Amino acid sequence: MKAFGEVERGPRGRSEIALTFDAGANAECFDDLIAALESAHVHSTFFITGNWAQRNRTCAEAITKHGHEVGNHTWNHLDLTTQSDAVVREEIARAEVLLAAISGQSPRPRWRAPFGARDDRVLRIAANLGYRSIYWTIDALDSVEPRKAPEFIIDRITSKSDAELDGAIILMHVGEKSTADALPPIIANLQGRGFHLVTISKLLQ
Repeated sequence: MKAFGEVERGPRGRSEIALTFDAGANAECFDDLIAALESAHVHSTFFITGNWAQRNRTCAEAITKHGHEVGNHTWNHLDLTTQSDAVVREEIARAEVLLAAISGQSPRPRWRAPFGARDDRVLRIAANLGYRSIYWTIDALDSVEPRKAPEFIIDRITSKSDAELDGAIILMHVGEKSTADALPPIIANLQGRGFHLVTISKLLQ
């Protein structure tokens, strides 16, 4: 177990995978992403910033409307390891209030540090606010320059062995066109291999 109960993957042996999507401050809205999940009957977890949710309210509301769940991705998507304790607390707490109001569900205990940047101090503050850090097993690298083609993202995930994928938490991003285009073939591949695509809550049950 990682510090303060941090999770990098779910249990093996249940053929479950969690697709997770992060929405930082500048992400575009994502009808095509929601549509791809919808048509495959897949529910996922979206880690969204308060800042993004405030500026994309309809999008943020659509997440829970379509049966997905939200996680807290802080307010401003700052590197928390460089911020004071007070700022770390404010970033998490402020986002929680808005996300709960918009989505109708509390993001707690699901929290992901912006950029994956966290240390024991940041994890402790999050834990004291009732949060558990949800890291990832596989990063699709869809938000990393240079821009990725859908084929890159598809291969990055589907080329993994069943053992590597079992219980995996996969990191992808909202607002990347290539990600939305890559999603249907990725879902079809994983489901065809017998995997169930679930929310973080379900994965960690």
